[in-house]
Amino acid sequence: MIIAKVVNNNIVTSFDSNNCELVIMGRGIGFAKKRGEVIPDEKIEKIFRLENEERNSKLIEIIKDIPLEHIHAADQIITYAKSVLGDKLKETIYLSLIDHINCAIERLKNNISFSNPLLWETKQYYPDEFRAGVQSLLILKKELGLKFPVDEAGFIALHFITSEYDTSMKVSLDIPKFVNNVVSVVDEYFPNRVDKQSIHFERFVTHIKFFAARVLQVKQIPEDDDFLFRTMIREQYSDDYQCALGIKKAIQAEYDIQISEEELVYLTVHIHRITM
Repeated sequence: MIIAKVVNNNIVTSFDSNNCELVIMGRGIGFAKKRGEVIPDEKIEKIFRLENEERNSKLIEIIKDIPLEHIHAADQIITYAKSVLGDKLKETIYLSLIDHINCAIERLKNNISFSNPLLWETKQYYPDEFRAGVQSLLILKKELGLKFPVDEAGFIALHFITSEYDTSMKVSLDIPKFVNNVVSVVDEYFPNRVDKQSIHFERFVTHIKFFAARVLQVKQIPEDDDFLFRTMIREQYSDDYQCALGIKKAIQAEYDIQISEEELVYLTVHIHRITM
């Protein structure tokens, strides 16, 4: 491969056979190098290949001033997260998490700590992401000798959630609280009726997470013309529908967002499944 641009001593860019830009990392890979020179294969430690030029430019801007060992640690975390979370993680995780890990390391070294107000909700409703966050702390301890509090596992999990649902961090911060509010309303309408260890509840929470992402991004399911179906659900599952209306009221009070009738009907069906 040929150097297209030297970013710093440890990062250069190049192009593959399809003329797609590559961000190439390796200790000393750019030292005393110029555009047009060959990149020694033995110097290459990591190749980032993002899907478009804008994201590549953002990645370069993010990593150009970050110590190489911090980037390595973040890359190991992302590799592990992909192995357990699968294809749900979008490539935007590279843009957000590398920067976050670097900032978290700098905070820890300067004895600056933040408590995580969403730790319980994240652990409760995103167990896979939270476990990946905990493993991330073990990777940071192994690679850099740094011990982070468990709150940081929750913060890292939120970056995984942001990538999975392709949302902004603000939306990701709101989703756990949103889910908790919905579950609280269901508990209020159906005390002691919901088995929170059941597969039905797990599926319900999954639906609510996607429901929350749609509502908070103003991307609700559009209403269709199936009036009979909506009427049948409201009549047959009247108690569950009243609970859905209670959720609608709580969401409007908290976020000033109107919930469509189509979303209410689907919400009613999911409520019925966990309260049968």
